[in-house]
Amino acid sequence: MKAVLRKRYGGRGREPAAAHAALQVLVRSQLWWDAAFCVGLFRSVGAEPDTGPLLADAFRLGAKVAVPVAGRDGRYSFRYVEEGTGWVRGAHGILEPEASAPVPPGELRVILVPGVAFDAAGTRLGHGGGNYDRLLAGFPEALLVGVAFESRMAREPLPREAHDVAMDAIATEAGVRYLPGAAAKLARLLEGAR
Repeated sequence: MKAVLRKRYGGRGREPAAAHAALQVLVRSQLWWDAAFCVGLFRSVGAEPDTGPLLADAFRLGAKVAVPVAGRDGRYSFRYVEEGTGWVRGAHGILEPEASAPVPPGELRVILVPGVAFDAAGTRLGHGGGNYDRLLAGFPEALLVGVAFESRMAREPLPREAHDVAMDAIATEAGVRYLPGAAAKLARLLEGAR
């Protein structure tokens, strides 16, 4: 079932530049973005939303920024990056830092999460293997925000397995959908920013 859905949603083409720009503006306008002084951010590849401008904006805000890095065993970990970080192509052609420090468990406050598709309940369809779910499970207090284009929002419920980590919010160029688990995390995040 998941393989069929990955083919359906993953086979869609690249979105126009205006959709990328609208999504970036929307994320940067959220109160949680300004409050996210320690943020996890994926480096986009293929048809994913362009996160380059978000990376630059996080640095401008003075946030600590971490990106996922694939280990030799295929498992991901978050590693800190800085403005002057050198980048190389890692697993699956994704940009990874040449050198970086590991992020201690639980330190990230907001994590932007890629996905092949998302549904209205916050279920994320990844590329398979469960690597990203294992990564996210180490940050249970972080506000998890799925970032995708509206064309990647599934009209039907996506299958969710026991190990799948649900999103707290989903941001598309059309707006941000907050799910029930987001309220408590948002309150903690915004309270800590005062």
